[in-house]
Amino acid sequence: MIITFDVGNTNIKFALWDGDNLVGDWRVNTKRDLSGDELGFMVDGFLHLAGYSFPQLEDMVVASVVPPMRPALERFSNKYIKKPPIFVEGHSQKMLKIEYSDPRQVGADRVVVSIAAWHRFRQSLIVIDFGTATTFDCISPEGAYLGGSIAPGFRLSAEALFQRASMLPKMESFYNTKSAICKNTVDGINSGLVLGYTGLVEGLVWRIAKEMGTKPKVVATGGLAGLFANQSDVIDEVLPNLTMEGLKIVYDEKKW
Repeated sequence: MIITFDVGNTNIKFALWDGDNLVGDWRVNTKRDLSGDELGFMVDGFLHLAGYSFPQLEDMVVASVVPPMRPALERFSNKYIKKPPIFVEGHSQKMLKIEYSDPRQVGADRVVVSIAAWHRFRQSLIVIDFGTATTFDCISPEGAYLGGSIAPGFRLSAEALFQRASMLPKMESFYNTKSAICKNTVDGINSGLVLGYTGLVEGLVWRIAKEMGTKPKVVATGGLAGLFANQSDVIDEVLPNLTMEGLKIVYDEKKW
C-alpha cells in the first residue's frame, strides 16, 4: 500500500492506495508550520477510521507547491513510514516532455494532473484544476506538456470581494445560476461571481484551443470542478482524483 499527497496552498489532500484501488482519500487545511509529528497524528486518525495503520504503508509519494512544508513531510515519512518520501518534481519526472522555457518553474501539481489526463485519454487536452489558483494545462496530441495559463482561484476572487466590500455578506457556498439580473444581494453576488468566472473559464478554453489548433478534450479537477462543469458545456469530464491518479502512475512507472 502507498499513500499519495498533494500539498497545496489551501489544502493538503492525501489518498491511500491498495494496489490499483483507491481505498480512502481526505482533505485538510494547509498549515505551513505543521510538524512531522502533528502530521503523523492527523494521518493516523484518518487511517484508523478507515481500518488501516502505518505498518501497512510501503511508500509515500508527494506533489507539493509549499516548499516550507518539505521538512515536515520528510520527518513524517521517515518516522512513520520508515522511508524517505518520493517527491515528484515537474522538471525531473520522465512521463511527459515539458515544453516550458524553464521546466523548473512548472508546479508539480500541474504536471501530475497532466500525466494522469494523458494516461487516460492519449489525445490533445486542456486540464483545468480549480484550486487556490485555477490552472489551465495544455497537452499536445503527442503527449507533450505545452504550458498553459494561471488565473486567481474562484474562492480567492470571492474572498477579495468580501474583504474589500464591507456591506456585502460573505457567502460560504455558491450555486449554479442562469440569471445575471438578480432581485436580491445574495443572488447578485452568486451570479456575478459564478457567471463571471464561467466567462473566464470559457474565454480561456476558447483562446487556448485556438492556439493549439486542435479540438482538445477539456477535463476538470479540483474542489469546484463540478460547479463549473454544470454551469458550462466547455468542460467535457470531471475527474476529482486526477492528482492522486497522476502520483500513482508516476510511482508505478518508476519515472519520478
